[in-house]
Amino acid sequence: MNKNLLPLVFSIAFIAGSQLTNSLLGPALPVMAEFYAVAEHQVQQLVVNFMLGLGFSQLIYGPLADAYGRRRAFWLGQSIFLLGNLIGLLGIGSLQLLSLGVFVQGLGAGSNQILARCLLSDSYRGSRLSNSFALLGMAASVVPVIAPLAGGFITAHFGWQALFAVVGLSCFSLLVIAGLWLPETHTAADGQLKLRPVLSQYQKLLSEAPFIRYSSFAWISSVGLMYMITSVPFVLQHDFGLGVELSGALMMIPAVGLALGGAVNRRLLGPLGELKTLLLAASVPVSAALILLLAGDLLAWVLIAMIAISLSVGMIYPISQTGLFSHYHRQAGTASALMGCLQMSITASVIGGVHRMIEPSVHGMTLVFGLMGLAVFAVISMAAKLQAGPVLSGGTD
Repeated sequence: MNKNLLPLVFSIAFIAGSQLTNSLLGPALPVMAEFYAVAEHQVQQLVVNFMLGLGFSQLIYGPLADAYGRRRAFWLGQSIFLLGNLIGLLGIGSLQLLSLGVFVQGLGAGSNQILARCLLSDSYRGSRLSNSFALLGMAASVVPVIAPLAGGFITAHFGWQALFAVVGLSCFSLLVIAGLWLPETHTAADGQLKLRPVLSQYQKLLSEAPFIRYSSFAWISSVGLMYMITSVPFVLQHDFGLGVELSGALMMIPAVGLALGGAVNRRLLGPLGELKTLLLAASVPVSAALILLLAGDLLAWVLIAMIAISLSVGMIYPISQTGLFSHYHRQAGTASALMGCLQMSITASVIGGVHRMIEPSVHGMTLVFGLMGLAVFAVISMAAKLQAGPVLSGGTD
């Protein structure tokens, strides 16, 4: 394989690995609620727990990856992920123990999120960096295409418990492959982790407008996407009477939208520039909310709204990543860690709160999707008032 492509290939594999647990579990959540005889939000909390672990652990993996190299950070994270998967397998009879296992999985998967972004930032610059993040967003959607279908099939024929065996086998396979071919794209000068400078960098990043802007785009789009992934299976199975296998197949729709959004981003970003592309992306979830408000009792419109949200996220994701790493490529691990932590922790907090206040429904989708689009508009508006650089530019390099 061309060595220039290895960072992109492993970035895709790492993002896919970090998505696998949530993507497989999505169609099984209603069945799990029946198995444990609990309210819907209690099994949805599994996804929230995973995201919490995924978010906060990135604060650690980023500096570790900068201090000790990308490969060592990967070994540590993948080992923790396998431990979490083992806890989940052993604790299937207890929702509390299963929740702990999923949280530990998230703690391990944080390394995958960090390294997927750092490998690209280490290896590419300029338009190649932008294109690589767009390709990452498109190619990584393969797992959300296959995993919900596989999750629905496995749940229907073998039981949802078998999903954790599949996750464990996939994780172990990635560990072996990376051991053979994962390149080391970054070597620190002294190989030492210095806590005080790291904390100082985090504090500095939180005060800088470019970091706040691009991080906001990431977590806002993540909230919309994760609400859809965790709520739509209940809507399809309970409100429209679909079976777990068919609802799992329909959950491939968001992945198609993500891939389409990445393709649209690559086509439009150059001619339109970041500002107009973001305005277009923000208008899509608002349109989806209006569709659901007017005709949400029809399954076809719910599916169209799902495409719209994932299309918007697919357009926003490369802009948030490229903008961030264009500014902070010299401290990619630290910037990626803080952005990932904010993205996942805010997403988990918002989604967890919404799950407790609103049962999964078309009305809930309408509210969350509309707020997602309005929030992106608000960030763009604040950036314009501050006259903040790249997001207001007419094009890319």
